[in-house]
Amino acid sequence: MRIFLRVIAITYITYLAIALLLITPALNLLPHKYLKDNYDRELQTGWVLLNPFTLSLDISEAQLDDSTGKPFVAFSEASIDLSLEGLWQPGWVLDTVKIRDLYVEVTRLTETEYNFSDFISGDTAVEEPPAAEEPPASEATALPGVTIHHLELHSDAIVITDQARETAYVSRWDGLHIQVQDISTVFEEGRPFSVEVEAADGGKLQWAGEISIPQGQSSGRLSLSDLNLHKLWVYAEPWLAFEIKDGRLDIEAEYQLGWNDVLSYSVSKGQVGLTDLDIAPTAAAQLADTALSLKALAIDNITVDSATHHVTIDSVTLDTVAVAGWMEESRISLQELFAVNLPADTQAKDDSEAGEPWTVALNKAQLRNSSVRWRSEFTDPQVLDIQPLEASLENLNWPLAGDTLMSLSLAINQQAKIAVNGTLELDPGTGSIDYSLQGLPLTWFNPNLPEALKATITGGNVDLKGQVALAEYAPTTIALEGKIREFSARRDGAEVQLTGFDLVRIDGLAVDMTEHSLVLKQLTIDSYTGRVHIQEDGSINASKVWQAEVGEEAQQIADDLTKDKPWTFSLPTIQISNSSIDFMDQSLPIQFRTVIGDLQGEVLNLSSDPATAASVELNGSVDGYAPVTLTGDVTPMADPTNLDLTLVFDGVDMALLSPYSGTYAGYVIDRGLLDLKLHYALKDNQLQGDNAIRVEKLKLGEKISSDKAVDLPLELALAILTDSNGVIDMAVPVSGDVNNPGFDLSGVISDAILNLLTKAITAPFSLLANLVSSEEDLQRITFSSGSTKLSERSREKLNELAEALNQRPKLSLVITGRLNMKTDRERLQRNKLKAVLLERGLSEEEIKAKSTEWEESIAALYADLAAQDEGATPLTPREQYERVEASITISDEQMLTLASERAVAVKLYLVSEAGLAPERAVVSQANLKDSDNEFSGVELSVGD
Repeated sequence: MRIFLRVIAITYITYLAIALLLITPALNLLPHKYLKDNYDRELQTGWVLLNPFTLSLDISEAQLDDSTGKPFVAFSEASIDLSLEGLWQPGWVLDTVKIRDLYVEVTRLTETEYNFSDFISGDTAVEEPPAAEEPPASEATALPGVTIHHLELHSDAIVITDQARETAYVSRWDGLHIQVQDISTVFEEGRPFSVEVEAADGGKLQWAGEISIPQGQSSGRLSLSDLNLHKLWVYAEPWLAFEIKDGRLDIEAEYQLGWNDVLSYSVSKGQVGLTDLDIAPTAAAQLADTALSLKALAIDNITVDSATHHVTIDSVTLDTVAVAGWMEESRISLQELFAVNLPADTQAKDDSEAGEPWTVALNKAQLRNSSVRWRSEFTDPQVLDIQPLEASLENLNWPLAGDTLMSLSLAINQQAKIAVNGTLELDPGTGSIDYSLQGLPLTWFNPNLPEALKATITGGNVDLKGQVALAEYAPTTIALEGKIREFSARRDGAEVQLTGFDLVRIDGLAVDMTEHSLVLKQLTIDSYTGRVHIQEDGSINASKVWQAEVGEEAQQIADDLTKDKPWTFSLPTIQISNSSIDFMDQSLPIQFRTVIGDLQGEVLNLSSDPATAASVELNGSVDGYAPVTLTGDVTPMADPTNLDLTLVFDGVDMALLSPYSGTYAGYVIDRGLLDLKLHYALKDNQLQGDNAIRVEKLKLGEKISSDKAVDLPLELALAILTDSNGVIDMAVPVSGDVNNPGFDLSGVISDAILNLLTKAITAPFSLLANLVSSEEDLQRITFSSGSTKLSERSREKLNELAEALNQRPKLSLVITGRLNMKTDRERLQRNKLKAVLLERGLSEEEIKAKSTEWEESIAALYADLAAQDEGATPLTPREQYERVEASITISDEQMLTLASERAVAVKLYLVSEAGLAPERAVVSQANLKDSDNEFSGVELSVGD
């Protein structure tokens, strides 16, 4: 026994001696020399002590430099206590492992070089390790048996530096605290542990739970709080166009993790919070007025299950989101702000062989107290300030399934308010959405008007509400009720308003996109004001609104819309009230302007059905006093279009028409009243029009010089058309084929009126004959040759003429005697020869009977003529008579006297017998021109 004790004592003393005299000095020298000789690194330690009594190794003030002499790893104190349990427990058993004030700095120097690369390869470059062969499936690498009863680590700082980037990245984590009890690769039961890490700027990691390495499982709670996102942004800065200037991230959750056979995990009670996020562009000059800020993001009650591949989130709340951005041509600032340019080796990999897809269920998401400030060239004003902006979603699933409730409300520039609410099944994209819009200014959309539309909206607000049904995210039906208030527009470059209205109300609009049908129960137009202004160059203001043709695009759109099925529409009622049309013509020498006001009425049964006729009934007044009505039917969708419309004007003051009369007739109108009844029927492209024109108390004024005036004696024409009551009644029928490219309704009407005036001037006696229903030619009164005596028929014609003239009191007659130069001269010669015979004592009977006495007298007269040729054949009494008659001279004065006496006879009869006022018949001087003398009688003409 004594010997045994002595051996034990000697062994123990030897153990102490070796530990104190050999091992401890070696631990203080050999590691330093090894690192210096092999890696040229300096290792500094305070002391290294192996305590043979407690079986612990203690190291103080240790520091290992990198190859440049900067600290790589350092700590103030480290202690490792070996437990005697290792004598009977499997593997190594350590009572305590403690490290205090640990400092580690890991630096990437280049793409492939780190400040610890020499430890890995023995030189300064990291070589690509050879591809390791996968071990056989039956071979499993066993973890070494280690049990640590108490593991404790306290860090001073963990510093990660990346100098291989264009801009160096440095991340520093201070205050790492790790405490683990009974961690073991041998024991099956879990052991508790806790980890705490605190960053220099306040970020904190807390991780506590249990872990069993042999069973390959762990559970616990992980918490990241007040994590500075700017630090994370610094690492990703080279690949981002934005800077996270501020932002704090909080994450916490409970978890369960297993990794033995397959990796499995679950998360419960997860919470993610993001506060005070501030994102701005790194290139502020290029992306000015672009930013994103967020007061708070809260994701509550997150559960994740890897076994079912399912994620559940109770709610996502975004509070006080502020977005600023713009769109210019094809650039969108937010798109450029969040563009990511990742390195090639980080691009997304093909996940076509991924396992079972994940499902996500989000119970509720909401956005509140948020705003958007957006600048765009497509609105006026360009900057739209959208706030407050509120939105929510309920029951959102991925893959998309089930009904999702959604709502949205916002205000734009404190004027327009938009609200959307509804239910949408996101997978097929079906659902129903209620919408409302209040106070939207139409002037905002001026930049979107086509360039060809040379007009500007100057006023108007829209209020709408309704419902949209969707299928595959496309609208199937649209219901709408709406109002447009105080609308106005003007032509570019003009100060006066082009058009406007106080109210247009849309009641019961229903659009079926599937059936291609549109039904609008009623359209109400109140206080419409339109302007039709003819400019100095003859163009119409409305025609200048469109100064470029739309081309084939409009037709292509129409063809696309009706490709599957033609559209139908029905508009039962259009109500018009308190409206007016302002008409002005500046193309005339005298400017003309009038207002057709007090317009009210309705258009009924407007429809796409070609068999349905719409009825029109509108009433108004010209300048507030002259009534105007438009009534009739029209089938606008018939092919060809049919119509039957009547437009009536009563009592229009014709002085207002002086600009037109001066331009086209050459006279100002001093006074007059105009009644118009225009009736037009269009059927099968054939137009038939009956224009009844009645003018009362017309008086022309001064003459106007105009190169557009017709070359007609207008005063005379009007005198011919004006009856005894001072009234002109004209029926102007028009007709034409509207398919004829040369057809122009206004030209047809003006030509008809011009023809009527021309006929009145060129054939006035035809119009006078019509007044008394006579078929006679009242312009010519015939006389027997050489006679001034009126025949009975001529008397009857003069009576009819006088009756007609009584109906045209402004007309006077010009009476001109006419001659048939040959027959009238012969008759005068015969009459004069008869007078000679009577003077010789012959009686009327003897002359008429051609008696012997007559023959003797003729022979005597013949003998008094020039000497007869000897040997000539003797003439008969008849031949002698003709020679004597032909020898009688009738002077031109005698011929003119005959013509004048005829004119006097006509006037005398008209005045004495027919009752015509003497001043209304004037005898005109006759002449002997062959062109003016074609008959024996009197030719009448009219004068005013």
